[in-house]
Amino acid sequence: MQQAGRVSDKTAFFYVGELVEYDDTKEMFTNPKDKRTQNYITGRFS
Repeated sequence: MQQAGRVSDKTAFFYVGELVEYDDTKEMFTNPKDKRTQNYITGRFS
C-alpha cells in the first residue's frame, strides 16, 4: 500500500472482478468513496 501511494498518480480497487473505485491515489487513500475501499486500505477487509 505504501509503495502504491508513493509511485502512482491514479489507483483502482477491484473486488471479485468488479471495479469498485478509481481515483487519484491521494484522494483514494485519504477519502475513499466506497466503504469496501476504506476497509481494504485500513486492513479491515475480509
